[in-house]
Amino acid sequence: MNDLSPEIRNLYVKYQGDIKTLLKENPNLEYMYALSDIRENLLEWFEFDESASLLQIGSDYGALTGLYSRKVKQVTVLDSNHNNLSFNRLRHQKRDNINYVTGSLDTYTGERFDYVVMIGSLEEPYEEQIRKAKALLKPEGTLILSLSNRLGLKYQAGAIADSSKLSRQELLELLCGNEVFDGNAEFYYPMPDHKLPVTIYSDSYLPSKGDLTHAILAYDYPKYLRFDLGKMFDEVCEGKEFQTFANSFLTIWSRHEKD
Repeated sequence: MNDLSPEIRNLYVKYQGDIKTLLKENPNLEYMYALSDIRENLLEWFEFDESASLLQIGSDYGALTGLYSRKVKQVTVLDSNHNNLSFNRLRHQKRDNINYVTGSLDTYTGERFDYVVMIGSLEEPYEEQIRKAKALLKPEGTLILSLSNRLGLKYQAGAIADSSKLSRQELLELLCGNEVFDGNAEFYYPMPDHKLPVTIYSDSYLPSKGDLTHAILAYDYPKYLRFDLGKMFDEVCEGKEFQTFANSFLTIWSRHEKD
């Protein structure tokens, strides 16, 4: 996303923090990605350790920072964009357990964390970024990562893909290694995607034919699709290939398999 920090900050101040009214009177997809509470659906369900520390890589206008601060004891937000951090600080000024750090994953040399979270912030070179993120984890720590699927049906239908995107197999190999086992990764599949998730599927609970026929909610699809997306998802689900063609991934990685 483009850096909209200055204009979002001005609107936020104008509406005195009333995000619902702001979004209603200023219909803009980028504003929705930045401010909508739907964003929290991605990890609202996850059972964080309340006594834990968490590193959020990429401020992302504070879309998930408030959720993290309610779920764990201490949150550190790392971003090289001072404007984005500044707005995040304004948005969550009443929270006293958030530390804002200007910098990048390449230069950060701070403490180790129980959780390192990268939601839409993974950049190339992917392998090096994931290695550095893992290095910031405590021995029993957890890496949480979410990004678009390069094979996702929404992109094949004509939607514009994010610059950072990987297939399921590519992401699995980056997280756990190709030949040498390195930890355990659980895959989840937010629908319609990880930006504005409504439903989250997992390998133990996948959609069946008919579940997605009329439930395709997306705001960034082009006016004219290349094919009937609902029908194609039916085909994919019936063919037991939903994991391959889901629009995005949410992965939970740790060195040790969790109960």
